[in-house]
Amino acid sequence: MSSPLHTVLNGKNCVEKKKTAISRARATDEDLGNIFNPRTYVVGSHKFAREYLRERLNRSILHEFSIDEQKARIELAAAYRLAAKNGWLESIYNHITCNVDGPNGENHLLINPFGLNYREITASSLVKIDFDGNTIHPGVVGDIFGINKAGLVIHSCIHRARPDVRCVNHNHNWAVAGLSATKNGLIELAQTTHITGEIAYHDYEGIVISNDEQERIVRDLGDKDVMILRNHGLITCGPSIGAAYYHAYTLCAAAEMQTHACSMVFNKSDLIIPEDRLIQLSMAIAKNFNETSMGTLEFAAAMRELDYDQDHSTYPNYRN
Repeated sequence: MSSPLHTVLNGKNCVEKKKTAISRARATDEDLGNIFNPRTYVVGSHKFAREYLRERLNRSILHEFSIDEQKARIELAAAYRLAAKNGWLESIYNHITCNVDGPNGENHLLINPFGLNYREITASSLVKIDFDGNTIHPGVVGDIFGINKAGLVIHSCIHRARPDVRCVNHNHNWAVAGLSATKNGLIELAQTTHITGEIAYHDYEGIVISNDEQERIVRDLGDKDVMILRNHGLITCGPSIGAAYYHAYTLCAAAEMQTHACSMVFNKSDLIIPEDRLIQLSMAIAKNFNETSMGTLEFAAAMRELDYDQDHSTYPNYRN
């Protein structure tokens, strides 16, 4: 049987343990940053560690947004995951945007936080900004990473100039980037190329960080939905996230086909190129091939593929 003194001491120990636990729970980010843990250490900041970010990325704040915005966030997060799955990424760079309406009809954009791997992006991690780059909602990690200025410069001007465009997809797919440095550009070699549709071109002006280039980007894109950026990469856009995704899919596939074909011949004259009337016919058929909007069936199938993959993934669910 414990003595009264022993009981009191045990009680004090319990209180001290509780105080210590509470103190740890209330530890500031600065405190955590000063604690070295070899199992979680990454360069730059403790906030970049998987353990720090995982708690945030597993959190869903979708209830804070309208149903329409929730759908847009889930679809856009899926587009980022699919870009990673297809190899359309260059480290943490490149970007896909989608416009959403504000409560009073304002035009806002959803964009990736600059620092997350595409495989980490979730619906709740997307940053909501206005067309001038001001943050409207940081998402669950926007306070850590912010956004990529080049993404804002490229995407905002297209969204402004093209009200028919809801989504803009920009990436540096290697096959397209290689093709973009050739004088011939995309050659109408195969059916997949014809499905891609008409292609616009924009000459290289260096890394896109100047607003001065916006006017020329918009001018060169015109009313087309696909543009090859010379010595750079691609831009695809469309009235839906699925449409922009499908345009990117067909362009990247067409570029890979051209890469393979050109590796087997000595010059362009050795390539078999279909007649122009057949090319135009294929383009027209592709636009109205099924009764649903372009990219809808394809993107829905791709989202299901992500859901199957998620069952075996340690990454946060893109739907969070």
